[in-house]
Amino acid sequence: MITNHRSEGERPGSHGAKDEQQAIVLYSPDMDYCMSLRLLFQDRYNMITTTDVNMLVTIVNAFQPDLVIIDALPTERMRRRVELMKRANAAMRVMFFYTQRFADSDVHEFLRTSVDAVFSKPVDLAEITERIRELFEREVA
Repeated sequence: MITNHRSEGERPGSHGAKDEQQAIVLYSPDMDYCMSLRLLFQDRYNMITTTDVNMLVTIVNAFQPDLVIIDALPTERMRRRVELMKRANAAMRVMFFYTQRFADSDVHEFLRTSVDAVFSKPVDLAEITERIRELFEREVA
């Protein structure tokens, strides 16, 4: 399932201009989680949500969001997806939510080098809201 909340007059992938909302793509296999976060942020951001991991790269390439939030384990397949998305849009920021700790040094290296923010679940919504604001204020290298 894919849902998009966009203010009237906005175009897909519109972002960067001061009068336009920044775009966030949110992937989670949990539809309720997608809808909850979409409701939380839809008044501030152009929210595109999906529960279909196989569509994630296609959606990100089509909408060119400012931020992608991924609620998933950082598996090798997910790491490859993130690499594809970052290759297509180096300015895009990535945030991960995951539910377990990892001893694998490759996972830690991936999170350190390719992801802008990482949260263990359960997440603190106030902390996430603040971190998103900080990511959007930060200049992209």
